[in-house]
Amino acid sequence: MSSNHLEALSNQVADFDLDDGPSNPALLAGYEPEQPPPAPILQSKGILAIDITDQFIDATQKLDIGQLIKDPFFTLFEAVGALEIMDQKMDSGYLEPGETMEDDYNFSRTLLPEEVIGIIDQLLCYEEEDFVTHTYNRDLLENIDHNLILDFLITTADMLAKSESISTEMKSALSKRLKFRATFMRTVEAANTRDESYAFSELKSLWEELCSFLPELKSSAKLGRPVADSFSVKIQRRLASTVPPRPIVMLTQDAAFDHLERLCKDGSIALEVLHYFDSHSLMTFVLLFQARSPQPSVYVRTLLQYYLFGDMIVLGHMSIRQLLDDDFESVVLPASILLDRNNDEVEVTHDPRFNIASRMEIFRSRAAGSVLDILRTICQNRCRIRRTLCHTISDWDQLQLDGEDMDQELRAFTKEEPIINPEISSDPMFSFPLSSWAYFHKLRQMEWIVQMGFELQTYQPDEFAGMYWYLQYLARTRNQHLERIRGFTIRSFSNYRTSSDTSEEKHTQYVNSISFISYSMLEATSTYGFADALSSLFTVLSRLSLIPTPSRPYSDDIMRYELRMKPFSSIGLPEIPPYSEFTETVLQPSVSILHLLTLAADSISGAKKGLEVLSKLSAKDSYSQGSHDSWIANVKNCLKACIFASITIGAVKKAVEGMGKDGKVNIRMEFPETGKGYHAWWVVPKIVSVKS
Repeated sequence: MSSNHLEALSNQVADFDLDDGPSNPALLAGYEPEQPPPAPILQSKGILAIDITDQFIDATQKLDIGQLIKDPFFTLFEAVGALEIMDQKMDSGYLEPGETMEDDYNFSRTLLPEEVIGIIDQLLCYEEEDFVTHTYNRDLLENIDHNLILDFLITTADMLAKSESISTEMKSALSKRLKFRATFMRTVEAANTRDESYAFSELKSLWEELCSFLPELKSSAKLGRPVADSFSVKIQRRLASTVPPRPIVMLTQDAAFDHLERLCKDGSIALEVLHYFDSHSLMTFVLLFQARSPQPSVYVRTLLQYYLFGDMIVLGHMSIRQLLDDDFESVVLPASILLDRNNDEVEVTHDPRFNIASRMEIFRSRAAGSVLDILRTICQNRCRIRRTLCHTISDWDQLQLDGEDMDQELRAFTKEEPIINPEISSDPMFSFPLSSWAYFHKLRQMEWIVQMGFELQTYQPDEFAGMYWYLQYLARTRNQHLERIRGFTIRSFSNYRTSSDTSEEKHTQYVNSISFISYSMLEATSTYGFADALSSLFTVLSRLSLIPTPSRPYSDDIMRYELRMKPFSSIGLPEIPPYSEFTETVLQPSVSILHLLTLAADSISGAKKGLEVLSKLSAKDSYSQGSHDSWIANVKNCLKACIFASITIGAVKKAVEGMGKDGKVNIRMEFPETGKGYHAWWVVPKIVSVKS
């Protein structure tokens, strides 16, 4: 280092002050900016440094796409340490030359009316974010009173009306936007109430009023002028977040207004959940509402979750116990002493009713969290719903075991008489109501996981045969379980009818329970038949080499099977079939192609009949009160997919019957585009003839 550099450096250090700005790093390093220092020459005994850059690049060219070579000692710490600093994609503190950390936008500048419109409309064009204030350590104007903002909007609108310097067209556009903002704030404030009468008298009209503003907002959007420097991403640098900075997602004006319109309509529809009919109609409403396409926004989904169990009160007026007892009653315990509220009044510890009440309360406390978890999970986005269900079914499996233990304890107080039927079993059969209830709900969630796998395109086409077979396996198991529940319910109903303790209320409970079980069995058999038909169809298409199998150099069929069954690996019942048994059952090598197609045609015919019956059920009989229109539309979409599958099976069978000696068929298969099929859970291919 030259003496001039040393002198300059000494002078700078001597004059250093804490208030000084950033110094010149090149000067501190002792070299000019345009002359970086040469690479250091490492000299150490026993160490020989070799440049392997060329060899490294040459080796990477020989790797396949997706192949990864990882040193077991290269941990997350080293990976984070290798992130490049001063890269604007990863470093939130990175500044361009001459850029400052703070924005220099002048908030007191005078804006033209068209610029005000542009700013207001551009606020609608950002991606909605589930912003959690404590996660990012940012408050969202919590210290500003709600009414103060409303008064400010109203005052501004009055001043605008009196202005004579703004054209009538501009004045109208600005006035509509101010009124829309004020109405939106009143709607959001009122949306926090769960009073059913208020919700349908006042809140619903506020959502409808919001929708009425949108046509004029759309038509006047052309008057706006964008003000680019009024928006900035620099706020991200002050967020307490561990993730890299995210680019702003800009929507088009049309997309933003469409999103706003959906938000208003979805917010109005979400109020319907406050009408409580029964536990199954409630679940149907939530399932269908969250399955809407496009899916409701984050705000509306959060609002629905608040309506469901905010402050641990169901729909604002029900206890969780009431929801659970309604479900117990309709599935496994109609007119049962286990749900008799009078048991709670008994304080004599040796009285059976006291013991029943205490043990049922223990089970309710265990089941409440699992039931609320289902509702909470369904209020997430579609990917997260499936991912969370994969975890929650383990809780339901444990709940089933807890229910079995509780059933055995309760049996000592209910004096239940077992069913003795040597044709079925040599052992006496007990109802196990609580365990059966948990098993029923667990099976439904397992089916949802598989069905959403098709919706989210988790499975590859060559896996469809196996996954549809597993779906029919689950649906068939649920149907058999419902048959068992129905047998015990019919037996209990018969005993009740011959007893002296009869009432209209108990009779209604039995009728409702039998009705729900019959409905569930019809729905399960339709699912079973449809899935079985598609499994056979895709097996045939694989045999005809119409479904290509992608190259998987890093896995085999057994590993892939284990991956697909991983969500269910911790489940006791139903058992996961061994891979060899699974393969044999799906491929059916001993069955001819034509016979497989005949079996598929029979299954799809049965599913079609079941869906036709379902499509004619009333809201009460289908347990879809409050969402019957959506439920009917969903069933009819399934029916359309079923009919299309029947046509596809027929086309393949015709092609196979006309197959030449070369064993090739003159057809090809096309899958529907994403979102273009009749139903997301039922992937039915289209068969197209090709010239030989």
